[in-house]
Amino acid sequence: MTKVEQAGAIVVRAGKTSPRVLLVTARRNPRNWIFPKGHIEKGESRKDAAVREAREEAGVDGTVSGLAGTMAFEFGTNTYRVHYFVILTDDPGEEREGRRLRWCRYKQALRKLTYTETRDLLEEAWPRIEAAVSRRPRSARKKK
Repeated sequence: MTKVEQAGAIVVRAGKTSPRVLLVTARRNPRNWIFPKGHIEKGESRKDAAVREAREEAGVDGTVSGLAGTMAFEFGTNTYRVHYFVILTDDPGEEREGRRLRWCRYKQALRKLTYTETRDLLEEAWPRIEAAVSRRPRSARKKK
């Protein structure tokens, strides 16, 4: 088995009543809803890779707020370890790479996420996500 390190993004933005979480469809199976994630390029930090993946897969730029957590899974002959970061944004994003995207409230995201591991990751990180969004200066938030 080959071990593969990846980086992922739990992208959030302020909503009218609560933070919104960005989900995208998986490339291999567009019925699956996931967080943006992918490989770490040579010389790239995990944080930078997470920001790049959010931009490539959902058209959003943002600022890393902190580590959300790490999860592992097996696919084929590989074991993947994905380091997820919370990324704050004001961008609405755009569908890219043939993926759909959705901004969801917390409970909607838990229902929509396909994999138990990503639901668990969101549940674990949610208190830190809410705190990061509430600490963000209002001047940094754009009206959409």
